[in-house]
Amino acid sequence: MQNTLIKDDIQNIYRDNLIDITSKVPKRQPIVFCDFDGTVTTTDVTDVLLEELALPQWKVIEEQWVNGEIDDCQCMSEQIALIQGDWKRITGVLDQIKIDPYFKDFVAQCRSHNVPLYIGSSGIDRVLKYILDREYIQVDGIWSYHLIESNNGWALEFPKDKERGICQIAHSIACKCTLLEPAKVSKITDKNAYKIVIGDSKSDFCWSNKADFVFAKKKLAQYCGAKDIDHLSFDNFLDINSILANKGIFS
Repeated sequence: MQNTLIKDDIQNIYRDNLIDITSKVPKRQPIVFCDFDGTVTTTDVTDVLLEELALPQWKVIEEQWVNGEIDDCQCMSEQIALIQGDWKRITGVLDQIKIDPYFKDFVAQCRSHNVPLYIGSSGIDRVLKYILDREYIQVDGIWSYHLIESNNGWALEFPKDKERGICQIAHSIACKCTLLEPAKVSKITDKNAYKIVIGDSKSDFCWSNKADFVFAKKKLAQYCGAKDIDHLSFDNFLDINSILANKGIFS
């Protein structure tokens, strides 16, 4: 794709998604909630770590989660425990992970236009921080699972938030959807903020239902289409930068 979206490109996106991208957003403070694995990064980081370093049983556990037999926390806990090797081996894999080439510009646009940017991930905090620090990227906040290292190997600690409960959509006991509740958003900005969600996978299904606007790809785009959730499909953050400029957020 070229470095700028021409008018026809934008109109093709509009026709594919049946949304008027030329309409301006309501006069509310925009706030962005962005997934990480497969959205900021070009691949699912956790899956790459498991492929490279975990015992093969992780794939059976993944199928159980996909089929709704276990929640995502149980899935991640059991999978992370199968990773073999120390942090140096993990960073050796992480150094091969690439981010969306236009994400840095997206972060700069958010900062330039006073749009808070938060990452909500069902991934690992230490992994996210390592990649963002490597790329010299700062966001306004990160919500993810906490990695614990011990003599027995690796484990995860999940957010202790009684308000989260069990999310039937994401099959999660620590999902991202309540991050968009007015009480949560009001701690960041206006509780009536215009909430934008960006994501790609099953872990993004729940919070897409609570967003004012969704940028989706892969499984999330299929889900939004099936559930009649207003969304725009995207290939990379160049698409998102162009559309938000068109809608008056980045202009």
